[in-house]
Amino acid sequence: MNKTRWFQAATGLFVIGILITFVIGLRVQGDTVGIGDEAYNFELEDQAGEIYQLDAYKGKPVVLNFFSTWCKPCESQAPEMMQFTEEFQDEVYVFTVVKSESKRAVERFVERTGYDSKTYVFDFDLEVSQRYGIVGQPETVIIDENGVVADHIVGSVNRDVMAKKVSDLMDN
Repeated sequence: MNKTRWFQAATGLFVIGILITFVIGLRVQGDTVGIGDEAYNFELEDQAGEIYQLDAYKGKPVVLNFFSTWCKPCESQAPEMMQFTEEFQDEVYVFTVVKSESKRAVERFVERTGYDSKTYVFDFDLEVSQRYGIVGQPETVIIDENGVVADHIVGSVNRDVMAKKVSDLMDN
């Protein structure tokens, strides 16, 4: 095979690869749930290995706070989320969804910062993050008591913002 044919074959394979990546990206994007959609039901485990299934929490709003231990904005927002969780624990379920990190990484984070979420759950393979369209961290998804996505907040949030959003949701 001469150099021209080899170059044409390599270019063809490259173009096919780009198309496949594009098509897969569209498929994943089509599976993403957004505001107004029924929440994606998942099963995630906590640090002790207990499994949490989203459908089991219908009847109260659910907050999914997507988080990484190395993320400085996540660390800055942690005390605010802890305060919100403490104050609203009777009205809302709050899960800190750890994106693709080990349980040991979370243990080290808690040891270093003292910020211990009531419920860290692990999205090891990022399936849940992808289904909710999470591209960074922190991001927060609020699900109403009927299991419908009510809000998706990109970036840090504080206790007051969360309290208002959840209070507004419960007043409707």
